[in-house]
Amino acid sequence: METASASDIGARPEQQDAVTVRVSDDGRRALLAVADGMGGHAAGAWASHTAIATIEAHWEQCNGMPTRPARWLETVARAAHDALRAEIADDTAPPGTTLVVLFVDESGAWWVHCGDSRLLHFRGTRLIERTRDHSRVQELFEAGMIREEEMATHPDQNHLLAALGMPGGLRLDHGHAKRHPDSAFLLCTDGFWEQIEPAEMAGLLVSDDLSRGLDEAVRVAARRGGPRGDNIAVAAWRSGAPRGFDRLRHRGGSLVPSTLLGGIILLAVLAILFWPVGGG
Repeated sequence: METASASDIGARPEQQDAVTVRVSDDGRRALLAVADGMGGHAAGAWASHTAIATIEAHWEQCNGMPTRPARWLETVARAAHDALRAEIADDTAPPGTTLVVLFVDESGAWWVHCGDSRLLHFRGTRLIERTRDHSRVQELFEAGMIREEEMATHPDQNHLLAALGMPGGLRLDHGHAKRHPDSAFLLCTDGFWEQIEPAEMAGLLVSDDLSRGLDEAVRVAARRGGPRGDNIAVAAWRSGAPRGFDRLRHRGGSLVPSTLLGGIILLAVLAILFWPVGGG
C-alpha cells in the first residue's frame, strides 16, 4: 500500500484543518484521518487537533491492530467527540470539528465520518462513491434544487448539520468496501474538494508519485481559492501496483498489465519480421 498527506493554510490567518496518516509496523494496515475545525481561530484549531490526537492515541493503544474495524472506528470517533465536550463550558457557540477516518487492512477498508469533510473511493480512475455531507447544501442537492457542482459555491455551503463537539448527540455515518488491486481512497476537507474536481483527484491517485501529486494538488487548490481561500487538508491511500502492472500516463490513467503490453509489442515485431514480401 501507499499513503500520503498534505495541507495548506490557504488564505486564512491560521490552520484549523488537521490530518494524520499512520501505518502499522508490518505495513499491512493504515489509518488516515482529516478534520476541519470550527468556532473561531484558536477554538477551531484546538477542536480539529484534539480530535486527531485522540484518534492517534487509540491507534497506539491497539498497536495498529483493531480487531473489529467498524466498531473501533465508532469508538474512536465518539471518544474524540467526548474529549471536545469535556472541555466545552458554553454551548452558545461551541467549537467543533468535522471528521473522516479510514482504516484499511489486507481484506478491506472501513470508514466513519461526520460533517462535510469527504472520503472518495476510487477504483483506478473510476469514482465508486463519496461520503454524504451532513450539510444544508447536501440536502438541497438531494432535493434536486441545485446541481452537485454548485455545492461548493452555494451561500449555505458552510451550514453544517452535524459535527464533533456539538450539543445534542453525535451523528456518524459508516462505510465499508472490499480491497482490490486498483483501490484508492482520498480524504479531504472542503477547502480541497471545493477547488479540485473528482476527475482531477482520480488523476493524482494514479500518478507515479502519490506524495508529490498530493502536494501539487494542494498548491493548485490554494491558488484557485485565491484571497478568500480556505484551509486545506488531504490524505490518500492506494494499493501498491502489483507485480506485472505498469502505471501508464495517458488520458484514461488506467492500469495495464505489463505482460500484456509486452506481448502486444512482441507480436508487432514478429509481424514485421515475417510479413510476406510481395514479388513480381
